[in-house]
Amino acid sequence: MIKSKPLRITLALAVFAAVSAALSLAPASALRLYPLYGFVFLLLAYEDRDIKFLLAFLCAAAGFVLPRFAWQDLQLQRPLLMFLEMAALLGFAWLTHHLEDAKNDASLRAEGALAENFRRLRALEEELARYESHKKTLLDRIKFQSGLSSSIQHLSASSSPEEIKSRLGQLIKDQFFDASVDLAPGAPRDPLEAWSAERKVSLLVRDSAADNRFSARDFAAGERSAMVVPLSHFGATAGFIRLSSQRPERFGTEDLRAVELLAAIAGVATENLYLYERVGELAVRDALTGLYTHRAFQTRLEEEILRAARSKVPFSVLLSDIDHFKSYNDRFGHQAGDHVLKTVAAVIAGRVRAVDLAARYGGEEFAVILPGVAKAEAAAAAEDLRRAVEAQPFSFGGSPAGVTVSFGVAEFPSEAAIPSQLVRVADERLYRAKKEGRNRVVHG
Repeated sequence: MIKSKPLRITLALAVFAAVSAALSLAPASALRLYPLYGFVFLLLAYEDRDIKFLLAFLCAAAGFVLPRFAWQDLQLQRPLLMFLEMAALLGFAWLTHHLEDAKNDASLRAEGALAENFRRLRALEEELARYESHKKTLLDRIKFQSGLSSSIQHLSASSSPEEIKSRLGQLIKDQFFDASVDLAPGAPRDPLEAWSAERKVSLLVRDSAADNRFSARDFAAGERSAMVVPLSHFGATAGFIRLSSQRPERFGTEDLRAVELLAAIAGVATENLYLYERVGELAVRDALTGLYTHRAFQTRLEEEILRAARSKVPFSVLLSDIDHFKSYNDRFGHQAGDHVLKTVAAVIAGRVRAVDLAARYGGEEFAVILPGVAKAEAAAAAEDLRRAVEAQPFSFGGSPAGVTVSFGVAEFPSEAAIPSQLVRVADERLYRAKKEGRNRVVHG
């Protein structure tokens, strides 16, 4: 099969010229070669079996029919023969061209279908790649959220700021195991932390060599990428989380967001601890004087009685009352009365031991529990407190004035067996102290 179109045309013209010359010179002999004329052209046709057989049949039929015509005038028949030859050649050329165009069209359609299928394949591959990327993003997000939930539980379960700091550092180190992690409280230590503190935002340095915000000396030796996240405590910067790596582009936006979330969780956990302790303290502390409340005094008194009963070691209770307190409120106003209460409370709190409990018993009354102290020693402690209050300078309305207190002392277990009885004994002696002239200690 000859595929080159110029070569097919050249061979066709050569065969046409040869047969035409034979017909002109010896028509009778040339006509017997006519079937070969068709077979030669068949060699130039496409490999279509049906077309080949059809052309072979037509050419063979023409070769057998033409020699049997009556040729009275051969000269007159030559134009007819030439016409038949030309018609056969043109017909075959048209058929060959038609077949070639059909094949080209089929080839173009096949190429178009192949290109369309290839385009669809590429589109499917791109969609699959997007799906895989989206799937990976979702899995990473689920993993991150799962880890974040665990981090929240770990940090929220901490019982002290030190434990929160330790767990926060460990969580960040687990996530960035190939980086250097540092948690530092207090003021900024380098230009990167100073930059973050000044703007109150986190800092991400992807590549120190390409970051024009800082110079090379602002980074540690070999440091190529870094993150700085401020630690906040009730809106104020309390420290920094610093991550660094010797590899550029080690940290990205998602990494910064993860550390910021952990820092926020740690900050909330720390604030919650502080608020919890503060609420607990307010529940047992008097808001004005800062001493323990009456309820805290009663609870501690019951505990001390149980402890003293087991250990056989006595303890004492002091009850005190500010002398003529009502006159300060009446003459100088409630602000002056509050000042007296706070000053006397400060004197008492400053002179008792760490194991003692000083409470505001009610109004202008105060109570002190002295564990392990017998009545005689407790009376001496009460006398020391009385003198300290008496020596405290006061001024009302521009004039100096003095404030005094009276004390009643009782001991457990020699003078009482239950909390209410112990308080009643101390209260009775306080009443006697006030009745006998105030500014004194009564213990028996």
